[in-house]
Amino acid sequence: MPELDTGMLAYGWLVGLGAGAAAGMLAATAGIGGGLIYVPVFYALMPAPDQGVAMQIMASMLAIVLTGVFSARSHYRLGHIHGPSVRHLLAGLIIGAFLGLWSTWHIPESWVLLLLAAIDLRVAMDYGRHIETTRRVFRSGRLLGASVPLGYVSGLLGIGGGTMLVPLLRRSLPLRQAVGTSAFCGVVMAGAAALLNLLLVPAWHSPMQQQTSFLLGALTGILMTVPKATRWAAGLHSRLDERLLRAILKAVFLGLASLLAG
Repeated sequence: MPELDTGMLAYGWLVGLGAGAAAGMLAATAGIGGGLIYVPVFYALMPAPDQGVAMQIMASMLAIVLTGVFSARSHYRLGHIHGPSVRHLLAGLIIGAFLGLWSTWHIPESWVLLLLAAIDLRVAMDYGRHIETTRRVFRSGRLLGASVPLGYVSGLLGIGGGTMLVPLLRRSLPLRQAVGTSAFCGVVMAGAAALLNLLLVPAWHSPMQQQTSFLLGALTGILMTVPKATRWAAGLHSRLDERLLRAILKAVFLGLASLLAG
């Protein structure tokens, strides 16, 4: 293990505190967080010269695993995870996310950032829009066909996939099961994709060693703040006027889209 840089460890911890607070608050108020927060923060603040955006994406995937465990565990205990959907999705999501994360070394940084900015912009424009839930017969073919592409986009952009997966699952599942199944699949997908890349793709080894101190600090800071931020924001959600909350969230995601597109 490389020698730790205490200054970089402290800096990463401060970045992680801020990233975890933002992700926790948005998870509680908007139902969205993960990579849509972590990637912009890491892109702006992570010291990664001449490495493109690959390390920021990897850092986001690791953070998703670390923080998503809390959500996935809660949904599991509440019975919100739909087993047949998990079985039909998980293998394809992992394969796709592995390839997507690997692709960050080969696709221009500007393309990745523009795609992520487009998703942030879509969230900003669509947040609060009423979605009519349509109950249909569960069809495994739809999930099998979508799993690899959804996994690929998630791995390429460093996101947990809930922005895309929840609407797909809502076509045949109640919202609670759609969110719970997405949370569980996202954690397993991100963890497996990161592990397989670290084991099978030598390009990650040197950058990971260079960023060890920052990553340890950032992940520690995230782990310290996400649970508290989530609880605090959940209470805030019930006190704020809905129109004001929507305006705030729209501004936040427009800001993230501007940062990435710029």
